[in-house]
Amino acid sequence: MKTWTKYSLSIILFILVLGGIAGCEKKEDALPETAMNIIDYYPNSGKEGTLVTIEGEGFGTSIDAYKATVNGQDAAVISATATAVVIRIPVGGSTGKLVLSYDNKMMDVGTYTYQNLSVRQVFPANGPAGSQIRIGGTGFGSITHPAEVFINEKKALVVSISDTLIVAEVPNEAGSGSVLVKVDGMDAKGQNFTYQAIKGIKPLSGGKDTRVVISGEGFEQLTTQNIVEFNGKQALVVESTPERLVVKVPEGVTTGPLSVNINNQKTTGPSFTVVDKPIIQTVTPLSGPKGAQMTISGSLFSKELDENQVYINNILIPLTSANESELKLTVPGGTGSGVIRVVVNDQVSHGPQFKDQNLGITAMTPDNGLTGTSVTIRGTGFSTTASENKVYFNGVLAMVKTATENSLVLEAPLGLSTGNVKVVVGGQEALAPQLFKRAGVMTLAGGPSSNTFAGYMSAIATDQQGNIYVTDTNNKQVKKITPSGAVSILQVNGTDAVFVKPYGIVIDKQNTIYVSDQGTNQVIKITSAGQRSVHTSGFAPGHMSIDDAGNLYVNINGFAAGVNKVNPTGNYSKINGTGWVTTRTVVDALGNYYYPDQNAISGNGLMRRGSDGITMNAWIGFSDAGYADGIGSAARFQGISSVVLFGSNTMYATDNFNYALREIDVATRKVSTIFKANNRGYTDGSLVESRFGALADMAVDKNGNIYILDPDNKAIRKVFLK
Repeated sequence: MKTWTKYSLSIILFILVLGGIAGCEKKEDALPETAMNIIDYYPNSGKEGTLVTIEGEGFGTSIDAYKATVNGQDAAVISATATAVVIRIPVGGSTGKLVLSYDNKMMDVGTYTYQNLSVRQVFPANGPAGSQIRIGGTGFGSITHPAEVFINEKKALVVSISDTLIVAEVPNEAGSGSVLVKVDGMDAKGQNFTYQAIKGIKPLSGGKDTRVVISGEGFEQLTTQNIVEFNGKQALVVESTPERLVVKVPEGVTTGPLSVNINNQKTTGPSFTVVDKPIIQTVTPLSGPKGAQMTISGSLFSKELDENQVYINNILIPLTSANESELKLTVPGGTGSGVIRVVVNDQVSHGPQFKDQNLGITAMTPDNGLTGTSVTIRGTGFSTTASENKVYFNGVLAMVKTATENSLVLEAPLGLSTGNVKVVVGGQEALAPQLFKRAGVMTLAGGPSSNTFAGYMSAIATDQQGNIYVTDTNNKQVKKITPSGAVSILQVNGTDAVFVKPYGIVIDKQNTIYVSDQGTNQVIKITSAGQRSVHTSGFAPGHMSIDDAGNLYVNINGFAAGVNKVNPTGNYSKINGTGWVTTRTVVDALGNYYYPDQNAISGNGLMRRGSDGITMNAWIGFSDAGYADGIGSAARFQGISSVVLFGSNTMYATDNFNYALREIDVATRKVSTIFKANNRGYTDGSLVESRFGALADMAVDKNGNIYILDPDNKAIRKVFLK
């Protein structure tokens, strides 16, 4: 009994296993199959024996299971795959319905017309507007009317034609659809043509690894079948649909057009501009409570709001506005303290730390000045008791005069230097969004009530030791001013040097002084040892500049008289390209010559004569007067009186009638303003507070201090920028 039970159990288990296997097999058989579906067929006309391709999906691959008829007459099935069946049109047949059967399942394909006209092949079967396709077939020739070609019912331009071949150009906005040929009242349809077009790319700028979305039509479903290039550099396609591609910008990309290549058919889209990662200059406030309005200033942001992302302590914060130089958001609170990160089109830059607290600084005005400059700090979380707010300028404590919860007023302290401004209230600290710069204007020598200089001074220069030299024209002298402001008369062999009408002045690297004396039509040379000689003569010299090789560029005093180039031996020749130059010019280390030309651009811009002799008008500025920062000729000036170089890439220009000092980036031609007054006057102090009677000639020492000749105030003004 026990043995029979074991045998019975074994039989039962074996039956269950077989049942399980059978069940699995039945389940596999039950997997849904792709339904047989006809998508297209071509050609739809031709002679007997023509091969017709029927495209679709879910086709069986057994030829024996197929049957095809044309108007009831059997047609031979030549081949069969899961996506295409090929049949041969029967001999002696007639126009009628083309029917395909598979395992007795009948499907109407369409109408086949017996005629001479037939479209057998379209190559390529894809492409953009303007590309050419070759249409192969028969019966294209006609002696009555040329053949016409339509792509998706839109007429195409026929480039050439023979009885068996048509070359046609894809029309704009053709869209995807069948290729149709019409000849002598007959129609013939070929295979479908896929129209390729790029409608847009987003973003239009970025750098390596930026994800770019390409919208359009005619793209391939498989990513590998779409070849995308950025100015010839192939990119990785990460997503693809017929209407959309997502790609990553490749390493080594350069600015230029984007293109999509499918089956060797290239479609060119908009230009993609390569830009560096965003630059964060200031963030205000660097701390604060929920609801604080944060502004991030810098460059290389996007004006498209959704192309910028800002994170505080790795938390994404929605932006309220965006442009190329400024992003704004509302601090949500609860982020905790952490780094501010800006992402523009997948280009990442890290900014300063943000503190999630009540105390914060939103603004500091002015952000530059000298000891004693009145400074207002605005923000949140200040104590209304002035003494409970500790304010440090680069570590130096300043005394707060008045205080409210949102405002502190104080003076820049003694011992001021450029650096951070920090406010401490209780146990919290907050930093100002920008450094406070020890910058401003002070009078080094002279002044409106001083008799140190006469009422007219024309030129200024500095030597290697930081001494300043000024042509005191009406006193017929050159004055020397030490860095501490002590004034003396230039000496020659132990006595005061006398001139008839000293005008321009330059000093070379060996401290040799050159003075243009308009009263004698001479350029006087005075060595560092105090020896005087005539360097050159024979013309009326005005303002001068000097290059690294010791060549002088001397303005000729007179209407549209131009400039003479004087070599170190004193010989000179007039240089080409310069018209009416009455202000100081400058030459860079490469021999490029920059000058404000009143003849060509009214003195409201700089021209550039390259070392190759080629002149560029309106290198910066334009003949129309005005005031605007910008790039190249987009900037506006109102009377440039002097221009000097500091280093290899920084140029300063005095914008006399705008009462402004302008800075020029030589490499980019970008013009910015260091300071600008609304009117003339005489005031020392911060860059915002300072006033000038006139901004005439200018010099810069090796430390970057700028000295401006203010003849209307009979003063030498020193400009601190650090």
